[in-house]
Amino acid sequence: MSRTPTASPPSLNDRAFHIVTLGCSKNRVDSDGMDHVLRQRGMAGVQRPEDAEVVIVNTCGFLGAARAESIGVIEDLLQDRREGQLVIAAGCLPALGNHVADLPAGVDHVLTTREWYRIGDVVGGLIGAPDVPEVAGCEGMLTTFSRRDAGPSAYVKIADGCDHNCAFCTIPSIKGRQASKRPLHVIQEIVDLVAGGTKEVVLVAQDTIRYGADLGMKHGLPQLLEMIAEQVPNLPWLRMLYIYPSPLTLRMVDVMAEHSALLPYLDMPIQHADKTLLRAMNRPSDVEMTRRLVEHARTKLSDVAMRTTFIVGYPGETDEQFETLLRFVEEMAFDHVGAFTYSPEAGTKAATLPGEVPPEVAAERRNALMEVQQGISLRKNRALVGQRLEVLIEAVGEAEDTAGGIEPISVGRARRHAPEVDGLVFVPGELLVGELMVLEVEDAGPYDLWMVPPQGRQADRPVAAMNAARAARRRTAPRVRSRAATRPERRG
Repeated sequence: MSRTPTASPPSLNDRAFHIVTLGCSKNRVDSDGMDHVLRQRGMAGVQRPEDAEVVIVNTCGFLGAARAESIGVIEDLLQDRREGQLVIAAGCLPALGNHVADLPAGVDHVLTTREWYRIGDVVGGLIGAPDVPEVAGCEGMLTTFSRRDAGPSAYVKIADGCDHNCAFCTIPSIKGRQASKRPLHVIQEIVDLVAGGTKEVVLVAQDTIRYGADLGMKHGLPQLLEMIAEQVPNLPWLRMLYIYPSPLTLRMVDVMAEHSALLPYLDMPIQHADKTLLRAMNRPSDVEMTRRLVEHARTKLSDVAMRTTFIVGYPGETDEQFETLLRFVEEMAFDHVGAFTYSPEAGTKAATLPGEVPPEVAAERRNALMEVQQGISLRKNRALVGQRLEVLIEAVGEAEDTAGGIEPISVGRARRHAPEVDGLVFVPGELLVGELMVLEVEDAGPYDLWMVPPQGRQADRPVAAMNAARAARRRTAPRVRSRAATRPERRG
């Protein structure tokens, strides 16, 4: 008697997915991890959501504006989705229990930021595919993975979570306590990236300077930096972001001074300069210690570029306290500053504090701070004119020259520019993406630099280059800037 053949169970093979990433660089790393997991399951990534069977929105939940953007993106996808298309909400917004109800109806699954590594099982379950055994190397949200086409610059997340309790911040409730990735796994990720052509690796975490504390490492980040420098000698650029002001920074700077691949760049969010307000924020309030950290970095690293961020309009901030902050900004003369107005977040201590600053006053203060900083940045950038800087080329676009013609323009960053939040470098002509080259600074604005092309100046090149580069500022390939849209540390 013949047996009726049974239908094969659904499979993920060759099904298309698309990931929309919102928020900070840590979210970008999680999206890269989800991309890796889904490709391992046989799925194929596509560039447009309308071409995908599965669309994943990796949301941001840090601030109200970011949550609103995340919800808006999901609503648009649900409105436009075709029959049978799955929409998954992932990331930080679903991790905020008091905001889960804000997610639009019709989402097929919700996945928190601590569960990104489960995306393969989630998608498989939604389409009825059989379970797949957990792959070797899975360590939850710290799972190590390889990147596909990472590009000239890539983020590597070395830890997740935060042990601090800043009064204004929701990160601990989203991410939990800090958990560090083991050094061997960090190094393996970097080795894979360099083998794929990546020239810059950017180490990120919520509290990068405390890396390894949960692993029992006394000076975890400095030790990790030394290991990377020794074991990945062919990595040209290594950068660290999110360095919490701490005496641990002193040892980190000492290590940076010993290895040329460790870029002389210090990103240290200070948030304010008034002791009383810093205490109210539950942030380090020893401003003299902050000054010593900055001075140590400038002494040990002669060409160091320094970035920080500030909050204005915090509850109880007086005119005198804001003036203290302005004087501090003028005194310290940071290279890059991001400023944002305080945003009350439910569940945080700051949201219960008296002394609300009117939104229009907070906005005026932010504008005043950024006006001061733009003058500082312009002065520092103009001092670079005539100098030769190493530049990483990241994109090529088009710009209109003075005669109305279209010419190629290359876009990159110097060692003094972190991706997405600092300025850019513009070079006339089409240069090889991923190339590191030393170029002369021809002109400068408050944020960006214009460089002499490798073939040198032509008779009319200075004017043409300037106009073309400024036009390119508006027409640069989207990938250069797009991921910074909701990052609170974005530049002013």
